[in-house]
Amino acid sequence: MQAKYRASAIALTASLLLGGSMALAPTASAVGSSACRFNSPDVNFKVRTNGATFRTGPGKRYHVIGTLYRGDSFRYFCRTGGVHDFEKSWSYGKITKRTRSGIPAGTRGWVSSKYLD
Repeated sequence: MQAKYRASAIALTASLLLGGSMALAPTASAVGSSACRFNSPDVNFKVRTNGATFRTGPGKRYHVIGTLYRGDSFRYFCRTGGVHDFEKSWSYGKITKRTRSGIPAGTRGWVSSKYLD
C-alpha cells in the first residue's frame, strides 16, 4: 500500500511539474500557415522597405528570424486578413533567395503585408 501511495504521489508531482512548465512556456512559438485566413496561389513579392522584420508568427509578439531589406524576394503563400485587408494583415511565405541580411533561401516565416510589393 505504501509503495502504491508513493508511486501515485510521484506521478502526481511529475504531472504538476510538467504541466506547470508547459503553462509557463512562451506563447510566441513558431506558427505556420495554420494562422492564415486567406490563401492564394503562390505569388512572388519584393520587400519595399528597409528593416522589415521577418518573424516566426503573425505579430510583434513572435520571435524575430531576421530583417528584410528593399528588394529581398518573398514567396507569399497566405495571410491573416481577408480579401480586402492586405495592408493590415501578416503574410506567410518563404525567402526565395538569400536575403541581404543573410536569411537563407527557403526559410519560412511571417512579414507584415504592408512591406510587400
